Order: sequence, then C-alpha cells, then structure tokens
Amino acid sequence: MVNLFNRPGRRWSLILWFLILLSGTEFIVRGPLRFAHARDFNDFISPYIQSKAWMKGMDPYSPASLVRLWPREAEQPEFLEKDLVNGTLVLRRGIPTAYPLTALFVLAPMTILPWPLAHAVWLVINVMAYAFMGLSLASLMHLQWNELRTYVFCAFLLALAPFHTGLAAGSIAIVVVSITAVVCLAAERRHDILAGTLLAIAVSLKPQIALPFLLYFLLCRRWRLAGTAIGIVALVAALAVLRLTIAGAPWLGNYLDDNRILFSRGSLGDFTEANPIRFGLVNLQVLHYVLFHDRATANGLALTVGILAGLWWLFLLSRRSANGRHLLALSALVVISLLPVYHRLYDASLLVFPLAWSLTELRGKIRSLGNITFCLILPFLVPGGTLLEQMQLRGYVGATVRGTWWWSAMVMPHQVWAILILSVVLLKAMRWTLHESPAEADAVGRFTT
Repeated sequence: MVNLFNRPGRRWSLILWFLILLSGTEFIVRGPLRFAHARDFNDFISPYIQSKAWMKGMDPYSPASLVRLWPREAEQPEFLEKDLVNGTLVLRRGIPTAYPLTALFVLAPMTILPWPLAHAVWLVINVMAYAFMGLSLASLMHLQWNELRTYVFCAFLLALAPFHTGLAAGSIAIVVVSITAVVCLAAERRHDILAGTLLAIAVSLKPQIALPFLLYFLLCRRWRLAGTAIGIVALVAALAVLRLTIAGAPWLGNYLDDNRILFSRGSLGDFTEANPIRFGLVNLQVLHYVLFHDRATANGLALTVGILAGLWWLFLLSRRSANGRHLLALSALVVISLLPVYHRLYDASLLVFPLAWSLTELRGKIRSLGNITFCLILPFLVPGGTLLEQMQLRGYVGATVRGTWWWSAMVMPHQVWAILILSVVLLKAMRWTLHESPAEADAVGRFTT
C-alpha cells in the first residue's frame, strides 16, 4: 500500500501531476469559464440587483423592483416580464432571492460598479477566495509540498463538482465556504479579531452555511472570536433594517413570502416530483420523499434525524479533551448541517472539510474510517443527481429502469445517501477517539482555550 506521507517517486509524480492538470482543466472549464459566459443571467445577478434596491431604499424582495432595476448592460431574459405579470417569478426562477438583509448590506459596495465590471470582479473574488481556502486547509492539515497526499488533496480539491457548479453559477456559497476555511486557520493562529470579523461576513452572507462554525467556536469557549462575530452581525443587521425603515420600504412581507414560496410545491427548493431538478438538492427530504411519498413525513424525518445527529455530536464534543481532533469535529458538524434543511449541490462544497480530515487520518487507529470518509466523497466528483436527471430527460435511461425501486430510492438520491452515511462515519470516528491521550490526538486546529 502506498504511504501518502512519503515523497512521491518519479512515476507517482508524473501520474499525480497529470491528475492535477486534468482536474485543473475541468475546474477552469466547468467553473470560471461557464460563469464568464453567463453574464446575462446567473445566481449573482439577483442579489446584486437586490443590494442596489436596498441602497436606493426600495423593497429588495419585490419582483417589481427586481425587474425595474435589471441592468441595462445585461440582456433581459424573455421570461422576466412574463413571470412578473403571472406572479410566478419567485416560484419558477427563485428570484428575487431570499438572502437576508445582512447579505445585501455586505454586497452593497459591489453595486457601485456597473454590472459588467461587477460580474468580472465577482468572478475574481470567487477564484481568489477558493485559492485562499485551499491554502488555509493545506496549512491546517500541516501538508508538506513533497508529500503524496499534498498532490492528492490538490487534485481532489480541483475536481469536486460542488465547486464547479457553484463557481459556474456565481453562487455566494463558494465565497462563504472559502471564508470559513480561512476563519479556521486564523482561529488556530489565535487571530481572534480577524477570525471573528471574517466569520461575521460569512454569517451575514449565508447563515445556513456559516452558523455551524459560529456554534462550534461558542462551544469551544472562544469568546473573543465568537463575540466579535456576533457583535458585527448584530450591527450589520441593525444598519440594514434601519436603512429600509427610514426609507419606509415594506420589505418584511415580501421577504417572508419569498421564503415561503421557496419551499412550496413546484419551486426550485421543492423535493417532490413537481420539481424536475429536485435531485440537484442534497438535503435529506429528497431521500425521505422518495421512500415515503409524503411531504410532511419527509420534513419530519429529516428534522428528527438532524436533531438526533446534532445532539449525539454535542454529547461527543462535550466528552472530548482540550487537545481533541477539531477538524474531525467540525467536519462532522458541517456534514450534519446539510441533512435537515434546504441545500443545493454547491452547498456540498462543505465536504472539503471531511476531505481534508480524511487525508490527515492516514495513520493511527481510525485510519479505516478516514479511508471510508474519502471514498464517500468520491460521488461528488461529478454532479451526480443533475447528470442522472439529464440522462433520464434525454432518454438514455429506459422506462423499465426508471420504474424500479433501486433506481428511484438508491441511484437517483445517491449523493444524499453518501452525506447521510458520511455523518454516521464521522460521528463514529469522534466516538472512537474519545479516550485517546493528548499525545495521540490530532494537532490540527487547536481551537479551544
């Protein structure tokens, strides 16, 4: 068996450099290049316009405001006016987005730029954030540039499909996940104010991704770091609300409506057959609905599993020593956070944390669980659910196969299965390391006081 801590020989170097070149080419083509060619409509244009509406004191969650402020430099999609008149813009297109006011506040400086320049700058920000994420995780893993596992980490980081999808769409999720990795490095190096400030930006932009990190630092009693983050988020929220209050914009009703519509039948967040792209979601409701064919049951079971897994994680964390495996604990938490609530494939970019942990756990008594973790991340090298949906749509999968239980219950939601099993594996790894000595514990990420 190859020891990934060793320096690669000539043959392995050539193979791994070829894999890095291959995955790097895939990353550029499927990520940044696709976003560069999607200037007129992407996931960033709506929050950009909504931030501009907020700056002007208009309701940022009003479809009418969105259409009115649509950039002149961007070609207006044909469906925009039609769906506005029909009242289906949020339901069918997911715009205006339901990002919180704090996100619009943080993005407000981008609205100073005209849309073509803002589009280009956002692409640069995404790529730079991604690069900083990779460097931060490499530092947390204590990688040496002459190790085989360094090459493997680079190749897989470039090859993960959630990053490709997120970058191609211009999703805020990629920036937020990248920021959280930098936060972890800053926390390890005791730069609490910097870490807290960055964490506040991440929470403000996308709470459902960044809040687990804030929870973790609170539980680790990193009061200065967590207090900085909470204080900045509170200030940002107050200023964001104050702006619209002074302007007299009735934003709250539309904001609540946008959130309600996001999870209604036929919307982009719907996990039933009414949503033709539902297997692009990775939350547990997708799997439960396939098994039980009932919305209430799917929601209830997903919430129950998420709560039980979270409580078990909390119990295991409370039993850990100060020198515990913090990258492992964080990996378990972020994977569990994907289970009970709405997440698209690009949110699964959080799997970069368990990927990093698995490559640190190549020695010791739980290396088998590290290997299983690595294997469970392999399905995310391709956009599996979306790819299978397209194969079905184009007739590559016959009706006989589509009608079988194993296809609908196992194959189509295979990425949800992978996340569910991964959460169990990571919790088991935490359980196995409860009684190890500080000398045996992983030195990665000493986040506690």
